[in-house]
Formats: sequence, structure tokens, C-alpha cells
Amino acid sequence: VKHSGEGQWTVETAKELKVPVPIIEGSLQFRIDSQNRPSYTGQVVSVLRNEFGGHEVKR
Repeated sequence: VKHSGEGQWTVETAKELKVPVPIIEGSLQFRIDSQNRPSYTGQVVSVLRNEFGGHEVKR
């Protein structure tokens, strides 16, 4: 699942401010992992992102 970089920025800024953001960190890690190891779940998330947010789906 591609990502725009906003999640990465959010996680980095939260760490600097010592604010825990475990859900955002987990979703960002899922996206990074899914780029290296595509899965059915990742494909479903990509399609949902495309349908609801117009995000590009890489095939």
C-alpha cells in the first residue's frame, strides 16, 4: 500500500514531542511491509483507499 509521507512525518514529529502514536505507527509499518511483501489484505486496503480517497492503486 503506497503512502504519501504524512504518516511518516506524523510518527517522526510525535517521537520528537514524546507523544505515543501506536496506531499510526502500526498502520505506517503495515504499508511499508505491504510494499515489500504484497498480500490480499494489502490489496483490499489499496482498493478501499482508491474508492474513498482517490489514491492511486499500483498493480
